[in-house]
Formats: sequence, structure tokens, C-alpha cells
Amino acid sequence: MATVRTPAEHESIYRFMLTSLQEYPSEAVLYLNFEVSKFDGDEYLQECYQRLSKTNRQKLYDFFNNKSSSTRSNSRTREAHYCKKPSNACRCLATEPRSITPKPSTQYTKKIQQPPSSPDPFFTQTSELIHSWKLKQKSKNQLGIELNALIGGCTKLSQLIEIIHTLKNDKRVMETSWNIRLIHKLLHKAAEFSDSHSSNFDGIFSDITRFKSSYEAKTCILLLKLIKLNLNFSDAKGLVLGNTADAGLMQQWGIKPNVAIYNAFITVCAKTDQFYSAWQLVRGDKPVMAPHLILKANQITCMNLLTACAEAGRYAEAKSLVLGDSATDSLMQQWGIKPDVAIYNAFITVCAKTGQFDSAWQLVCGDKPAMASHMSLKANKITCMNLLTACAETGRYVEAKSLVLGDTDTASLTLQWGIGPNVAIYNAFITVCAKTGQFDSAWQLVCGDKPVMAPHLPLKANLITCMNLLTACVEAGRYAEAKSLVLDDGDTATATVSLMQQWCIKPDVAIYNAFITVCAKTGQFDSAWQLVCGDKPVMAPHLPLKANLITCMNLLTTCAETGRYAEAKSLVLGDGDTNRASLIQQWDIKPDVAIYNAFITVCAKTGQFDSAWELVCGDEPVMAPHLPLKADSITCLNLLTACAEAGRYAEAKSLVLGDGDTATATASLMKQWDIKPDVAIYNAFIKVCIKAKELDTGIWYLEKIMNKCNMSTFSQIHAQLAPLEKDNFASMIDKGIIEGIYKKNVGLMNHCIDLHMDKIFEGHSGDGTHIRGVPLAFAKLLFCYHKQNNEPKITSIITGYHGNNTLKNGMIGFLKDEFGLEFTESKLNSGMIVLSESTH
Repeated sequence: MATVRTPAEHESIYRFMLTSLQEYPSEAVLYLNFEVSKFDGDEYLQECYQRLSKTNRQKLYDFFNNKSSSTRSNSRTREAHYCKKPSNACRCLATEPRSITPKPSTQYTKKIQQPPSSPDPFFTQTSELIHSWKLKQKSKNQLGIELNALIGGCTKLSQLIEIIHTLKNDKRVMETSWNIRLIHKLLHKAAEFSDSHSSNFDGIFSDITRFKSSYEAKTCILLLKLIKLNLNFSDAKGLVLGNTADAGLMQQWGIKPNVAIYNAFITVCAKTDQFYSAWQLVRGDKPVMAPHLILKANQITCMNLLTACAEAGRYAEAKSLVLGDSATDSLMQQWGIKPDVAIYNAFITVCAKTGQFDSAWQLVCGDKPAMASHMSLKANKITCMNLLTACAETGRYVEAKSLVLGDTDTASLTLQWGIGPNVAIYNAFITVCAKTGQFDSAWQLVCGDKPVMAPHLPLKANLITCMNLLTACVEAGRYAEAKSLVLDDGDTATATVSLMQQWCIKPDVAIYNAFITVCAKTGQFDSAWQLVCGDKPVMAPHLPLKANLITCMNLLTTCAETGRYAEAKSLVLGDGDTNRASLIQQWDIKPDVAIYNAFITVCAKTGQFDSAWELVCGDEPVMAPHLPLKADSITCLNLLTACAEAGRYAEAKSLVLGDGDTATATASLMKQWDIKPDVAIYNAFIKVCIKAKELDTGIWYLEKIMNKCNMSTFSQIHAQLAPLEKDNFASMIDKGIIEGIYKKNVGLMNHCIDLHMDKIFEGHSGDGTHIRGVPLAFAKLLFCYHKQNNEPKITSIITGYHGNNTLKNGMIGFLKDEFGLEFTESKLNSGMIVLSESTH
């Protein structure tokens, strides 16, 4: 989640940057123009620059670049000794006044000069520059300056790639050593296209690192930012750590790692699911940052590690980092780092992601709070936003209400903390209401007797408010309120305009797409369809707002929920008899696999199996190995659902198993499509067998093929299959014990049920990463089995903590609702729930 900062925080960061850079103004100009400067090694200054708002970055740029040339000239003599480079790293690119080139979407003023545009492709311009250099019409220095300007003029990532490819394909360019500022310019420009898909950055790292230059520590940090955009951990590892066979690139370049580089490496680990590699830097057998080592972790290290914990769902490590426990100091305390509000806010985010609400709440409302009005550390707006996220994730409405609204006798916590109400906090509270079934509390914020957001009040609802309210309408099934929010009511003189119109908020495509979702949940198909095909559509090719892929997906969901096959067909396929193009084609939207998968779901729910099957096995399929669009595992699951609804065992068998074992046998469609079946596919196939009354035959085929392929997932299929026969569950378990499918104790030992697969099934070895837990439906029946037959006093259950705590939270709710048993998370093991003392 993006960090939200107050205006005061933005101003404080700006003032620090201004004061720091004013010490050496000419070096500040170099720094702000991405040139080599004396400030390059200041890690904290770099971090503050990243935290600057776009407006403040522009203010800094204007301040230093608008200083008189005489002022800069006077300062250069004083600073000269800071700027000298070793003789072997001569500065072949002369300093030029350049701008910080923004992303196309940013709001920089036009005072920043851009290089003149050219109608020629970028590879042509690059080739011409290289050619003139080879003819000695330009010096290397001049070539570098003009390449710098050309790079700055790129508005698309593809243009930058053209320049890089043109340079790397020239032998003389690759044999020449270039000033590091050219490399930095390439890397800074690549980072400006952070909205591009990760695959679009493929190969850029290897291309740039082939250029000869005097690489620096700052270069490595910029390279790691590029790698993070590419989501390529192997490049990061090859750069920083190397492997057993080869030294890392940094070592080859003679660059000594510093804390800033390791911190940047941790951010890559966080983005690429490589938590262990990040944690090893500070807690491994051979840590690289520690109190007894030269390099020591700092605040940024801790922030980045907490981000990695949040991404990987590692609460235990986050707790050890920030809080420690009663017997052990926190790692931060051991490292001599004092937590600040930002650290605690990041820890709250980890708690939100891992279902550990109580740990987050204790920071502000516990017996020993870490942030309070009377303490040096005080909760801020970001604290409140993160706490509300935690409330939403864990379903804690009461705490969210006390935080934002309070009650008749007690002021809200935000008011007590001196945090003024704002729209972002109310929007986050609406999300909590949506997730906890408290629609009325959300609606009261804008339409109650005492609204807190309204046109006549200081706080006014915005687009995010409307999106969150529509989400609440979806969850609560409130069509009338959603309609009043988005659509006007009638055309008569007494017609009521929509709330959005009253609030002067113009609906966009996202709003209408969200409204369609409400219609899908509430069975109001006509209202959704009218938005695109009514007498007065609001989205159409001739209108400013045009339907998009999400519109089509939501409309197909509505068709599925309301059984409207004809409209779904007109949307996706059109009418072959009349040669009428599909609506998607009329709207100039190119269907993708997700659209066809959604259409298959409509077919499954409306009994139109043949239309679904024709998409992959018809005379003119739209998804096939030889076509641009190829079926995926979701296609197969949806087709199997359609098979189950229509009782089409033969087609399901051809899809999953193929036809027979003879020499003329036909491979399964999935094998032909190069899709590997998984447990979900086999479970879906079993459901087809049950529906088509072919269970014995289907299971026989499945067991045979899984044994042939040496697959170890049959126990998982049993776990999925058993709950389908609830009435015979006990006899199935008993029979399975005799047949060697289940262990004799079926997971029960010393009043504790272990719900991991390897504790319940014989011969289960997991998937190589961790042992899975059984499905929640199986776990519920297994508890009943043990309670009735073997052990009436079950005091603990090991659920594990994978799958976002679905199994753990599901069992806690089930045991309370069905048996009145209060189970809570163990204080010693977050993957275990224990019977509370009061229940004992």
C-alpha cells in the first residue's frame, strides 16, 4: 500500500533536502540532474529525495537551477576537491543543464526543457549519432551529451529499448568505456516507466551491464531498482551475492557492498517472494549486517524487512524485529535502532496481512502502548489508515468504529489523538463496514441525519468514496442505494438526480463497472445492460466513456448470475446467422482468454454446454495451441464445471484423461494444450463423475494415471472428495484406515488434532515447499469424527498458517458456532489454536 504523508511531513522532508543541498549549490545542481556529485554517497539524503512529493522535487530543481551562474561559479572553487574523480575514471561527458524528465502523467511545469522531438525512430537517431562519432564529426564527449538528451526525450519504454539495442549492436560502442553518468541516465529513464508490465523490462539489465564503465555503488542501487521492476530475483542475486560458481557482478567490478545496496536488495526480495534471502542478510549463519560487523542495519533496513514480511506473510519474524518477546529483546533493540512511528505503521501492515489484529491494536490501545498522546511517539493519519486496513482484513468493526466515530459517551480515538477527520479515513472506514456487514454505518456517513461528507461541509465525498460505497452495496445486496448513488431517478419533473451528481462527482468507467457488479449480486440484469445497450447508454464508442474489458467481465458475471445466455452470446460471439458482429467487436475490444472463460461460466449456468465446448473443440475454435489465444487451467476448470452441470462425462474424460491406453490412444486435451493437471482439476473431474454417476470408473482412471505419473496428490483428492459424502464420512475414514489411505490416529495425538496432510494421510510428502493443510470442510468433519468416536476432550488444533489463515479462522468460527467452544490462537505458535481456559 502506498505511503500517505501529511503536508507537514512533506514540508519537513523538503526543508531538510533544501538545507542539506544548500551547503554545496553547484553539487546540488549535479545531484538534481542525476549527475555524479558529492551527495551520491549520502544514503539518507537519497531516501529523503525518494520521499519528496513531485511538487517539492520541482521546487528544489527550480531553486538550484535558477540561481545565478556567478553564485555557482563562486562555490565551485570551494567544492572542487570533493568532485575529483580518479584519473582512470575520466569524465568523458561534460556537465550540461538538464531537467528531471518526468513520467508523461506527472504535472511538472513547462519550465523544464525537453530535447527537441524528431519524427525519426529512436534507433535511426541513435545510429546517426554513432555514425557521426565514427567519422570523427563528434567527440566521445559530444556523443555522450547528445545521447543523454535523446534518452531524456523517450516517452515510452520501447523507445528507450530501441536506443539500448542500437548501442549494444555496435561493436565499437561496446568496446568503448563510457562515463557512468550515461549508464545512470539509462537506468533513471527506465525507472520512469514503472507502470509498465514487468516482462517489458526483460533483458534490459543484461544489456546495460554489458557496457564498459566505472561502475559505482550508486549504479548498483539503480540496477536493483530496475531489477525490482522486472521481478527478476536471479539478476539481483547475480549482482549482489553471486553464486557458488561465479562471483557477483559487484565483486567483479570491485565495488564493496554497503547498507544502501543491501537495503535495495531486500526490496527486490520483497517483490519476488524471496523472503528467506532478505532475512539471511541480518539473521543468517553469515549475516552481512550486524552490530559486531562493519555494516550495521538501519531504519531503512527495518522498513524494507517489514515490507518483505508483509508480502510473505511472516508475522513471527516481524514481531521479533519490532517487539521481541518477554524473554528476548527485539532485533531493533539489539541493533541499537529506536523504532519510530513509520516502523510501527509498517508493523501494523504486517499484522493486517497475517491476521494478527490484536498485536496491531496493542500498539495504540494496549496496557503498554507504543504510541499515545502523552508519549513522544504519536499515532498519525497513516497509523489510522493501517489500523483500518487491519480491521477490514480481520473483520473488526467495533474497533474501527471506536477509532473513527466513537460513541455517544466517548470521543473517537482519532479525535483523542488530535487527528482531524479526513476523507481518506472515512473511505477506509467504509471498506471496514463493507467487509463486516455494517452497511448502514457506511451509508450514514453521506446520507445520515448528521453526514460527515457533503457538498455543504468542509469534507466532501470523492470517487474513492463512491467506489467503496458501491463495494459495500455489493456485499450487503443493496441495489436501491447503489442506484441512487450512480443513476438519476426517472425523467419526470420530480425526478431525483443521483447522489454523485449532487456531489459534483462525474462517474467514470470504473464507477459504472462497480455498479454492474452490484446488479450482478442483486439480480438486476436490466439495469446493468441499459448502461451499454439501453436507449440512453452511458458507455458507447460514440460517447466519451467507453466500455472496457472489465465492463465485459462484469456483464458476463451478471449474465451468469441471472441466467441470460442470449445477451452473453451477443456480447462475446455475436450472431452467426445474421453476421452481426459481437458487442465486444463493435466496441473495439479484443477478447482475451479471461473473457472466454467467463462466457463458459455463463454456458455452464444456463445449460448451453455445446456453446462452451465449441470455443475449444469446434470447427472454428477461438482458443487452441496454434492460435494466439490458448486455453489455460481456468478454462479447463470452467469446462469441467460445465461438464458437471450437463452430465457430460465423455467430454470431461477427453479433457483430463484422454482416450484409453492402446497404441491408437488419444492424449487428453489438457496434454495437447500443454496444461498440467493439478489437484483442483482432479477435484473438478471427480464432481463430474459424481454428477454423471461414473464415480467408480472415474476414480479408477484417476488412480491409474496418477500412479503411472508417480504423482503424490491422491491424498489431497481424498481430502476434497470425503466432504462430498458427509453422511458417510466416518465410514469412509474407517475404511481408509484399513486400506492404508489414512494414518491410524488420523491426526489426533494427546488431545491435539494436527490438520496437516502428512499427519492424516499415509505416504504424503507435500509439494517440496511446505506441507499443506486439509480443506476446511474436511477439517470440520474430522473434528466431529474424533469428538464423537475417540476423543471428547480436544484442547488444541494445529492448523498451520498458510493460505492467509483460512483454515485457522474457519475452525475458530466453526467451533464457536457449532459447539460453543472458544478457541484462540496460541501465544507460542501462531499456527495453533487452543481451547480457552474459560471453556475448560
